[in-house]
Amino acid sequence: MSKFVHSLQPTWSHDRPYYDGLYVGIDGLDGSGRSTLALSLKNWLQSEGYPTVVVTPFPNTRTHQFITQVKHDRRLGTKSRHLLYASLFSITTQHTILPHLSAGYVVLSDRSWISLYARAVAQGLDSAWVRTTLGFALVPDMVIEPQADPVSAARRELSASDALDPLESLPNRHNFDGFVEFQAQIRDILQELKKQENWHLVNLQPDSTLELDRIVHQIISQLERSDAPS
Repeated sequence: MSKFVHSLQPTWSHDRPYYDGLYVGIDGLDGSGRSTLALSLKNWLQSEGYPTVVVTPFPNTRTHQFITQVKHDRRLGTKSRHLLYASLFSITTQHTILPHLSAGYVVLSDRSWISLYARAVAQGLDSAWVRTTLGFALVPDMVIEPQADPVSAARRELSASDALDPLESLPNRHNFDGFVEFQAQIRDILQELKKQENWHLVNLQPDSTLELDRIVHQIISQLERSDAPS
C-alpha cells in the first residue's frame, strides 16, 4: 500500500487498503520523453494482459486546453498557478487514479506529485509549503524516469514544438539557455528525491526495446509481489 506525500491525509471515500493495482510515476525533465514512455509501457503491459491506464495531472482534455490558455496570464502568479495545478491533480486523484487502482489497474501517471513538486520548488516556492499543498497525493509504488540531460531535453522539446515554454525556463534568460538552466534545477531536485523512492532510470536511446522489456518485467514483478498474500 502506498503512503501519502505529507501527514495531511485526504478524505476519499475509499477504505483501507486503498487499492489492489500498481501506481507508477513517470517523472523527469520536460522534453525527456515521459509521455512517449508512458504510452509505450501502456501498450506493452496491455499486450501482456495487464489492464493499464495513463493519467496526467489534468482531469480531461478540456481542462488541459483551459490550462494551456490561462497559464501564461500575467495575473496568475507562481503560487496561484501551482495551487491551480494541485487542485486539478486532486480531482484526477479522486476520480481517476484511485478508482482505477481499486479496480486493479496499473496506473501510469505521466507526471506524479514528484514532477509538480520539482517544478514548483525550481520556480522558487518553499519546499515544505509545496509538500503540504500536495499532501493528498499518493507516493508512487515505483518511479520511472526517462534518462535525459537538460540540453538533449531542450532539443527534443524544440523538435516537437515551435518554441520552448517560458514557464519551463528561468526568467531573464535566452529562451534556450533559460530552459536548460531550469531543467538542470529540476534534475537536482529529482536527485534528492531519488534517495527516498523506488526509482528506476530508463535509457531509451538508441534502442528502447530492451529497456522497455526490462522495465515492464519490473512492473509486473512489483505488481505480483503486491498481490501475494502477506
